[in-house]
Amino acid sequence: MNNEEINKYPQSWSAPNVPPETPREGFSRRSLFRGGAIAALVGSGAIGGIAGSAFTAARLGGAPSVVYAGQNLVTRLPAQSDTDIAALYQAVSRAVVAVQTATAARQRTAPGAVPGTDVVPSGEGTGFIVDGDGTIFTNFHVVSGADRLAVVLHDGTRLEAKVIGTDPGSDLAVLRADIPTDRTGIATLGDSDAVQPGQMAIAIGTPFGLDHTITAGIISAVGREFGTTPGGRPARGLIQTDAPINPGNSGGPLFNSSGEVIGITTSIESPVRGSVGIGFAVPINRARLVLTQVRAGKPVEHSWLGVSIGTVTPELATTLGLPEGVRSGLALSQVVPNGPAAKAGLRGSAASDGTPRGDVIVAIDGRPVLRLAELSAYLEQKNPGEIVTVTIWRGGERKEVPVTLQAWPTSSS
Repeated sequence: MNNEEINKYPQSWSAPNVPPETPREGFSRRSLFRGGAIAALVGSGAIGGIAGSAFTAARLGGAPSVVYAGQNLVTRLPAQSDTDIAALYQAVSRAVVAVQTATAARQRTAPGAVPGTDVVPSGEGTGFIVDGDGTIFTNFHVVSGADRLAVVLHDGTRLEAKVIGTDPGSDLAVLRADIPTDRTGIATLGDSDAVQPGQMAIAIGTPFGLDHTITAGIISAVGREFGTTPGGRPARGLIQTDAPINPGNSGGPLFNSSGEVIGITTSIESPVRGSVGIGFAVPINRARLVLTQVRAGKPVEHSWLGVSIGTVTPELATTLGLPEGVRSGLALSQVVPNGPAAKAGLRGSAASDGTPRGDVIVAIDGRPVLRLAELSAYLEQKNPGEIVTVTIWRGGERKEVPVTLQAWPTSSS
């Protein structure tokens, strides 16, 4: 997929599209798939999500002690005991699997390989079991392009697996393997909407081929946007963590302190082939929605509004002539022709410097939206074909506009 294809539909996914931030010099979005080298997430055969820095040994549960030192107030958090981490590992590690991929020799040469019959290893990532029927979550980029898949259990048992559903737009894949009930553990899924910065984060995966490696840190931020997914959508709403994750961690679980999965590790920002403390995970609540659609036998589609958006500042509000009480919202800079917003009559425009000058969205279905992340998260829960009511300000007048959502366009549309 080239840049023209990716940018064919500006801001065209479940929410208005804002171009991803340009990586700083020397840094790039890295995937965690352990293949020949770390590759950009959009590239084929890439896997992963890397997060760095040492584990911040602080337990957030319980009331902290407070010590006064002159004019400064110092808060001491109870130390996280090693036994807590060890107990969590023992409880959840059986649910984690290594995911191994292989490609037919006709696609990749190897000494002694017979084209059309033999397969050669092409990479390794991580996954985790979410149901007793052998359902497994991993990243799409871990399995993309593979001709054969296998999962390796905690005891070393190697089993064939198959893909039963994918969502390139979220970098998620659902696998299934025939796993003996006495050799499996089932991960407990948490609530990623409840995740907050500062909470504990624990990753288990297969970094550099070292299966069932555990690392720990904290949640650094939530609602991050970082790069694009294999499906070409901006990767939004990600969980950021400093728990060290490296090539081979892709598709693995990110746990909270209760041993619940809150995310699926997917990528890192790093100038080196390893963790520097900035890793990202897909929220588990998004994966739940994907699993529901896969089990229903439906293709995974994302709703699309079809607009480009900028955040309203108090200065921009004055420029747009908004009422004194409206100092925030989302201003439309572009409306995609024949898209949902355009068909509903929404208007977008921009100044020569790119500053949005169009309609200002302040609510959707009666819910106030002040940030793009809020609008994106809400539309992520909607299906194509559903109607949402968008509240806008235009020329000093408040309007309620019904919009019928469409499926997010694919690169071939």
